[in-house]
Amino acid sequence: MNQARVQFARKMYIQSLPERDRDLFLYVDKLEAELEDEADTEQHYLKLLKQHTPVIQAAKALNINPTTAYETVQRIEGNLTDQLPLLLEKTKLIDYTDMLKLKGLCPPEDEKKFYLLNPL
Repeated sequence: MNQARVQFARKMYIQSLPERDRDLFLYVDKLEAELEDEADTEQHYLKLLKQHTPVIQAAKALNINPTTAYETVQRIEGNLTDQLPLLLEKTKLIDYTDMLKLKGLCPPEDEKKFYLLNPL
């Protein structure tokens, strides 16, 4: 469940970025994820990153100077690293399982848990 909180907090931070920065970061993130899926090992992933340079691809696609794109992505990643612990502290995980069972919205014998991620 902690991974869900991290992803939620990360998404909240990215959505708070100015549109141009957000578009660039999400484009690079998508390209990096595609390369990660393609890679067999960590070394292979690093080799693919060097071959395909997602930041350069994103800069071309979004008509941004490559140096500016690189600096922007680095700044966002640095800020995300700094802000993520603070966002996680502000994000509460609320268990609604019992309430849903009481209201008859899920079977009482169901062993599933129902949570809500709530940013404060």
